[in-house]
Amino acid sequence: MRKVIKTVMMAAFTAIAMSASAASVQTYSASSDSVLTQPVDTLSEKLAQMENRVNTLEKEQNYTKVWKRKKYWKFGITQPNLERTDGEAMTWKTNGSFFVQQGRTAYLHAKPIAGLIKIGIDYGFFDFTYTKLKLNEMATGKQTGTRASDGFDDIVSGKPDGNPSILPGNINLGMHKFDYSMHVGPSVSVNPWNKLIAAAYFHVMPTATGVLQNDTFAYGFGCMMAAGVSVAYKCISLGVEGLWGKVKYKQTSFDGGDDDEGSNYDEGSDDDEGDSESYFSTEKFTLKQSGIRAYVAIRF
Repeated sequence: MRKVIKTVMMAAFTAIAMSASAASVQTYSASSDSVLTQPVDTLSEKLAQMENRVNTLEKEQNYTKVWKRKKYWKFGITQPNLERTDGEAMTWKTNGSFFVQQGRTAYLHAKPIAGLIKIGIDYGFFDFTYTKLKLNEMATGKQTGTRASDGFDDIVSGKPDGNPSILPGNINLGMHKFDYSMHVGPSVSVNPWNKLIAAAYFHVMPTATGVLQNDTFAYGFGCMMAAGVSVAYKCISLGVEGLWGKVKYKQTSFDGGDDDEGSNYDEGSDDDEGDSESYFSTEKFTLKQSGIRAYVAIRF
């Protein structure tokens, strides 16, 4: 009987011990899973943060590559139309013209709007244009207070009173126009794809200009306007712009004759004699200019 009781007690104790051991194993397993899950979640968060930082850096580097070319040199041709707006109606045709312009764009914000658009200010201190001109049309009738011969070709090519030029009569150097300008104005640039940038701009251009023909010279100062568009890919840009404005000129000469700024052909008559009304005197006139300029630009 005692043996049976001992056997039953041993079996009971063994069952209790095994149950307790299984419970402790389950508890340890659950706690272990919890401990392992926490580091995995933290690592995933850190990886996501690092990925976001990498994407941000890549975007900034891409913005820098696309928008870093702020300086430019433009080389182009132009077809200006010139018309005298005072005195007799006169127009000129162009036998050839080219221009060179240097400038820079200062963007007003670092990051492009919506990742596409940047607004800036274009400015530059060098814009040189050379044009070879030839008289196209001139009115022949007289007007009150002006000479019939005081058209612009006469003003810059020879003496309206018939006195000889200092150059031999068989030498004709042609008519040449030189413009020097600065420019400043707003621009809007759009980057629709890859490194392609399309831009539109408006420039105000203070201008000093001169017209030379043989031994006479006319000079003037004015303010031109330009508006245009361009398309650039990397360092190469193609563009076209319209240019317009008026310039007031004064005529002078090179042979040291009388040059009284108060004198003017309008103050005399066709019967006046002497050098006082020769082309050595200053003559004021105004030219209106308009035209299109096409160019290739290098950006860096």
